[in-house]
Amino acid sequence: MDANKLEVLRRMPYKINKVCGLCAHSEFVSESAWGGCQKHLYDHLKHKEPAKPLSIHMFGTCPAFTMGAGCWALKSLGAYEEFLEK
Repeated sequence: MDANKLEVLRRMPYKINKVCGLCAHSEFVSESAWGGCQKHLYDHLKHKEPAKPLSIHMFGTCPAFTMGAGCWALKSLGAYEEFLEK
């Protein structure tokens, strides 16, 4: 990353929030904005199947957030990873 860009981001201070797209509990098909949460399940009213993963948006968040070490969104951050909310 360009050193001047990095300096400006640090001074702001720039931050990347803890969102579903970066959570270990989430499953997103490639780069789709919509996915499922494996932590929060629900019983669908129309079907008698087992509980289903809750539909979520990748920019959403909840108190059960856990950083997802292997998720594609985290891997795509590159040098921006230092700006992840602590």
